Amino acid sequence: MRVLVATGSFPLRRDDASPRLGLDLCEALARHVEVTVLAPGAPDAAPLDTWGALDVRRFAYFLPRRRECLAYGAGMPENLERSAWARVQLPFLLACQARAVRRVADEVGADVVHSHRILPSGLAAAWARGRRRRFAHVTTLHGSDSHLLPRLPAARAIARWICARSDGIVAVSNNVRENLDRVLGRPSGATLLPVGVDTAHFRSPAAKPVSSTFPAGFLLFVGRLVAIKGVDVLLAALSRVRERHPELGLVVLGDGPLAPALREEARRRGLADWVRFAGAADRDQVAAHLRACRAVVVPSVVDERGRAEGTPSIALEALAAGARLVVSDAGGLPDLVFAGRNGWLAVAGDPEDLAAKIVAALDAPVPARVGAVADSLDWARVAERTIAIYERALARSASD
Repeated sequence: MRVLVATGSFPLRRDDASPRLGLDLCEALARHVEVTVLAPGAPDAAPLDTWGALDVRRFAYFLPRRRECLAYGAGMPENLERSAWARVQLPFLLACQARAVRRVADEVGADVVHSHRILPSGLAAAWARGRRRRFAHVTTLHGSDSHLLPRLPAARAIARWICARSDGIVAVSNNVRENLDRVLGRPSGATLLPVGVDTAHFRSPAAKPVSSTFPAGFLLFVGRLVAIKGVDVLLAALSRVRERHPELGLVVLGDGPLAPALREEARRRGLADWVRFAGAADRDQVAAHLRACRAVVVPSVVDERGRAEGTPSIALEALAAGARLVVSDAGGLPDLVFAGRNGWLAVAGDPEDLAAKIVAALDAPVPARVGAVADSLDWARVAERTIAIYERALARSASD
C-alpha cells in the first residue's frame, strides 16, 4: 500500500523541537506501508528530502518565498489570527496544496491520501481527489480545524462537500467529532482515534537527568504559551498550592506570544523566584523533566469562541512516563484522563479547583494504572488502527 500524507505543517528538520505528532505517526506507518509526506515549504527547507523510510516533499505556496508566513512559526491558527499576510496566503496555499496532492499522488501511485486537519489539507485533498477517485481519501480532524470550520461562510455545505469526497473520517477526540457533527447537522460517522505516544522513549531513563532548583521539587507545564493553554490559570492556582507546599516551584517548557505577559503575571503574583520559563524544549528534554517533576499540569481552557484543544500530546507523554497528571476537563482531555484511575480532573478555567486537584495529586501516590491509556495508544498500535482505516477506505472507494 502506498500512502501520501498531506499536512499543513511538518517538522522542518528531524531534530526540530516543534510538535512531531505527524512525524511519529508517519515513521510508525512506514514500518508497514510506503509513506510519502507532502507539506508546505519554508524558505530554509529543502523541497525534497529523505528521512529514513520517509520521502518528504514540500510545495511553495506564495511569492516571493520570503513572505510565506502561514504554515510555520506560531502555527496556522495563530498566524491567521495575528497576520493579515497569512490570511491573504490561505487561498494560495489551498490551491497549491490541491495541485501538489494531485501531482505527487500520481507520481508515487498513492492508493490512499491521508490529510491531517480538515482545513486546509482535507479540503485540498478532497478537491484533488474529485469525483474520479484518483485515490481513497482519509481526513483527520485534530482540534483547531474543527473549530475553524463553523466560522466559514457556507460551513455546512463545505463540510458536507469534503465528507462526500472522503472515504474515511477520523477525529482525535469526542469533542472534535461533536464539532463536526454540529456543522454537518447529522452524525459524521467519524472514527475516534486519539494521537499516539512513543511509550518507550518516555519510559527510558533520561540521558541527562534534571535536578530541581526548588527545595520541594517542581510542577511541570509543557506547551505553546497561548491563551487556550491556560497558563494564566495555572499561575493563579500555584499561589494557592504554595500555601500548602511553600517550597514548590513551576517549570514552564515552551514559548509563544504570551511569554512576556506570563512572566509579568508571575512577577505580579510574587512568583518570579518560583517559576522558571525555560523556553522551547526537544522531546529528550521533555522526557527528562517528566521523570523529575512532582506532577504535570495541563490547564487547558475553552476560549471565548468555544474553541478547545483536541488531545494535547503532553498528557499522553506524562502518562507514558508514569508521572502524576492533573488536567482540566476541556476538549479531549477527559477522553484520556479518568479521575481516580490515572490522574486528576479539574474544572477548566477555575484556579481554585485546579489548585485543589494539584494538592490532592501531590499528597497521593502515583495511580497504579497510570500508563494503561498510553500503552493502548503507543504509535505502533495507532499505526495498526490507522492502516485498518485505510483498508476500509480503499474497500469503500472500490465499491462506489
